[in-house]
Amino acid sequence: MKKNTIDEKKNLRSFSVLRAYLTLPFHPRAVSAVYPLFHVIIKDFFLLQFLEKWHILKIPVVHVDHPLDKKVPFTPERVGIYFDFINIWIRPLSMLLSRFGTKKGIVLCREWLERLKTTYKEAAKFYRFSLSTTERPKYFKSPSFLKIHLLDPHYCCVPSLHIAIVVLCFSFYRDLFSREGFGEEEKERWNKELYENAVAIGETVLYVKQHSVNCIPAALYMMTKIHSDIISTDTCIDFINALFREQTDIPNEDKMAINSHIQYMYERFYLEGLHYEDWREPVQRWISSYEKK
Repeated sequence: MKKNTIDEKKNLRSFSVLRAYLTLPFHPRAVSAVYPLFHVIIKDFFLLQFLEKWHILKIPVVHVDHPLDKKVPFTPERVGIYFDFINIWIRPLSMLLSRFGTKKGIVLCREWLERLKTTYKEAAKFYRFSLSTTERPKYFKSPSFLKIHLLDPHYCCVPSLHIAIVVLCFSFYRDLFSREGFGEEEKERWNKELYENAVAIGETVLYVKQHSVNCIPAALYMMTKIHSDIISTDTCIDFINALFREQTDIPNEDKMAINSHIQYMYERFYLEGLHYEDWREPVQRWISSYEKK
């Protein structure tokens, strides 16, 4: 097994995403994981929403806004953080290819891609029961927001795939770093980087008004059910408590109210879910009866 030496002082942002983009879609041992993932994302996320927008599908669409959403100020300059939810998991793939070489690196990359595919497929099962949306500001002053409004019909809010993916990312690599023998300094630095980036993205889905506080707990609950070997209830509670901890533009009482609501809803879904084999049951029951206060 090839294992290259990597400067322990490097952060994950220093790894170019191009290595992963230019290797995984074309390598014979990776394509069987890459293209099924592409297929699921296109069919069960983008196409699903556009078919609803074009009135071809007739899935119910529920507005899941909550009054607490207004406690988070619309901050369009954070949109770059919002879009980083893709490269947050692409960069570590480039790191794996650099550290282990193509043969071993692709095995580990495939493991991530399979988990990501599972996440999209499970979320899509819920979306086919009920779609959901929130009120978005009609803000078109930057190319990033033009892209959002053009490419995102905004019907897949609950559960939030942004939240699901960033939590999966730091949880997956925390586990991988331990079992693949990464050094203590590397683990500490990269786990911290991934976690802080995940929290920033988790906050930003509310800052740029792409999600409601109601979208976050459903995603966390889903992840504890479908990836329970690496994501625990403690993982999710800690993540909730980290949200907005370092932000100064929201009063402390509002931070507490937001986090308390997210934690309450997460615990509600989790406890109700103990009585069902299908993780979707408690979220389906909630969204079917949800009324904005």
